[in-house]
Amino acid sequence: MKLYGFGSNGSGQLGIAHTNDTSLPQLCHLADDQNWPSPIRMIKSGGNHTLVLLESGQLYVSGSTKDGRTGLDLKTDLISQFTEVSNSTFGGSKVKLCSALWEASVIVTEDDEVFTLGVGLKGELGIGTGGDDSPHRLERFWPSEEQIVDLSSGITHTVIVLSNGEVYGWGNGRKGQLGQPAMIVWEPRKIQSLSLKAVRAVCGTDFSYLVGDPEHGHHVVLGSDKWNVKSHAPALIPGWKDVAASWGSVFMLSKTGGFQSWGRNDHGQLGPEKHPDGFARISAGSEHALALTDNGTDYGNVAAWGWGEHGNCGPGPDPQGDVQGWWNKIPASRFGRGCRIVGTAAGCATSFVWTEEVSHQPIEGFEQAKPGSSP
Repeated sequence: MKLYGFGSNGSGQLGIAHTNDTSLPQLCHLADDQNWPSPIRMIKSGGNHTLVLLESGQLYVSGSTKDGRTGLDLKTDLISQFTEVSNSTFGGSKVKLCSALWEASVIVTEDDEVFTLGVGLKGELGIGTGGDDSPHRLERFWPSEEQIVDLSSGITHTVIVLSNGEVYGWGNGRKGQLGQPAMIVWEPRKIQSLSLKAVRAVCGTDFSYLVGDPEHGHHVVLGSDKWNVKSHAPALIPGWKDVAASWGSVFMLSKTGGFQSWGRNDHGQLGPEKHPDGFARISAGSEHALALTDNGTDYGNVAAWGWGEHGNCGPGPDPQGDVQGWWNKIPASRFGRGCRIVGTAAGCATSFVWTEEVSHQPIEGFEQAKPGSSP
């Protein structure tokens, strides 16, 4: 497996062994010069740091290490290669879920312990006011018989979903993104009066998007309606397969390959009006999106669009730094013969693609696809 990063990199958050922005995917490096020990489960990005969680429960980090947000006890303010965080940081347990805020991180272990790291000026750490650079283990705040099944964070707030469909959250809830009353929620609080049993959650800047089971397609947006992220949402999304949220937009894939998006679109965040069919997965960053295409038997290429000033949508944005009205196509062939793209992730002007069976051939450029062509 190989991981590639492109986009904003001033703090080394791409893990590509330097701190320059790049619009072409560059190979991410491990600090110990070894290979990734297991497949990637998820990648989450904060303002200037990145978390890579493996299926083995190992956590790797790169970027800014200020305020303890990465869980590493280092004397340097940044690292530009992915470095493993010892499981002893989290009580010796393996990690099953992670999320990143602007200057903080949230970790859920396989034992369902919740740890918060970094800065909590608006309740991001869930420990009340105060805090230090050390990891903070939260006291259990949900029913003992329930498990945490999903976790998501925006810039300054976090929500978790339980196996019974209940949702808890903490952090900045002044726009109602953590339910009522709308306020800074310094410690975890249950979101009351939900009209659904949630199974997934994704967060924007001032909203939380909660989704119920695909059979019925119930969903709800909590928080601000800026950019019409609430009022333009469809009534139901039956048959949904994947969901994502940028700072001001929501994206949904259906099991049949259909694609819907709504919310902010001043940089082309919602994608071209005519979308190609066959998206297998969707990832959303701050104001851009990546979609992994599906050719029917295997994953195919990556389509990128939206605000790409730092190169996070690839080369060739318009003069405003946007990929708007078209998408940049990242073909699997650009990573070598026999390559298969298996995952994507998007963060704060950062993008990641990971592949299997990558040959050591040079990476070529991107292609631009106009609406009506296939990525």
